[in-house]
Amino acid sequence: MVKKDMRRSEWRRILRREYVSRDCRMHGLRGKESLLVIREVTGPLTVRDGGEDVLIAEKDYAWVQIALEGLPFWLTAMYDARGRLIQIYFDITAGNRFDDPENPTFVDMYLDIVVNGRGELFVMDQDELDEALAEGTITQEEWDKASAACRRLYAYLKENREAVLELCGRVYRELWEQLASQ
Repeated sequence: MVKKDMRRSEWRRILRREYVSRDCRMHGLRGKESLLVIREVTGPLTVRDGGEDVLIAEKDYAWVQIALEGLPFWLTAMYDARGRLIQIYFDITAGNRFDDPENPTFVDMYLDIVVNGRGELFVMDQDELDEALAEGTITQEEWDKASAACRRLYAYLKENREAVLELCGRVYRELWEQLASQ
């Protein structure tokens, strides 16, 4: 299992970045929202999304991240250099940690859900979760929790996709303004 942080400090591809974050509260849960603007990279990052290649990290691309205490997922909304939404990516997690309130972390539980730019939903990396169980990297209980969290989030997104898109857009605009005023 891989531990990731909100600043994406483990990501060597980013040579220069701008970052701003703030506390948030949603549905009675406390959390953190951030905007990471990628100013310089070693090279672009392209991923497979619904059978096609999608560029998600390049000069002047921006990532909004939202993490809430007590939830088993982490939202990352990716925007191109013109501010157009590329995709929303949900990492299923073993919980979001706020030990460092300025840089929350999560342990990645392999499963992911993507809402692409066309609004289509995809569950990704089920094979990685299954492989982690088979290799003993995770327990059956952890597999069960990750799978259940993925099913619940997928069902929620099917019914609330537009609200999530609007939330991401609002947070993107507000944090961009906050970054510009610094």
